Amino acid sequence: MKDELAQLKDIKPPVEVPDSSYWLFLALIITIFLLLLALVYWFKYKRGSKRRKRFDPVLEVKEKLKKIDFTDSKMAVYTFDEYLPVLIGDDQEMLQEFENLQKDLEKYKYKKDVPKLSEQDRLNMKKFIGRFIK
Repeated sequence: MKDELAQLKDIKPPVEVPDSSYWLFLALIITIFLLLLALVYWFKYKRGSKRRKRFDPVLEVKEKLKKIDFTDSKMAVYTFDEYLPVLIGDDQEMLQEFENLQKDLEKYKYKKDVPKLSEQDRLNMKKFIGRFIK
């Protein structure tokens, strides 16, 4: 038995194995932090600038009334009748005046062929629109 033990070679002392898992973990944490930072930047600045503007019906109505083409009398009167009540709101005096103007403009509606918009009617429409659009 002693011979057998003599033949056994001695166990070598423990060797230190280089462990880089700490550095890999630190690199992973830094990478995740940078990705989150880039994501926050993208949401705040890039995506936010491409968002739609808020819908403002009054502003849209004003734009449509500014762009009325008075050469097409039928469309001008229909556009006037459709969009102006949005701006009038609950003002009874304005509403009464608008209804009177609507009665005057009725000759340009509900027909296949309508006459050209008279100068007086065109001026009345522009004057009424001018009260709301400055």
